[in-house]
Amino acid sequence: GALDYVDNLLDWAYDNNLNVLIDIHGVKGSQNGFDNSGQAQGFEWTSVLNTVPAGDVTFEHWPIRSAGWMGEFDRYTAGYKNINYDNIQHALDVIQIIVDMYKSHPAVLGIEPVNEPWQYTPIDELKNFYWEGYLIVKQSVPFWKYIM
Repeated sequence: GALDYVDNLLDWAYDNNLNVLIDIHGVKGSQNGFDNSGQAQGFEWTSVLNTVPAGDVTFEHWPIRSAGWMGEFDRYTAGYKNINYDNIQHALDVIQIIVDMYKSHPAVLGIEPVNEPWQYTPIDELKNFYWEGYLIVKQSVPFWKYIM
């Protein structure tokens, strides 16, 4: 499976004197509403031709995107109706699993616990998530970098 490739990649990196930063690029529910966070919906193909690169057909997602990782987002108030603590805990559990799996691998430099949370993320909840994730990492692998 996919983890076999991660294992191989880390071994190859070590064999070639490289370090790897593990980036959790997408979390359950999406942290920013973009396709790069695992969203496969919430965008519309357009027939608008781009000027750069010239002539490419594209899609739009800015006006219709939503990020459900932190809870139910209300696009009309640009705020969250509620906080989804199960999703947040799931992300923290994933951090713990990664730490447990790779804490002794010499190629791992550190971890980024969530990639590009969007501007509407409730800041107090995000800070708490970062802190809880930091504690998970530093309790087992204090030498890992923790990138926010």
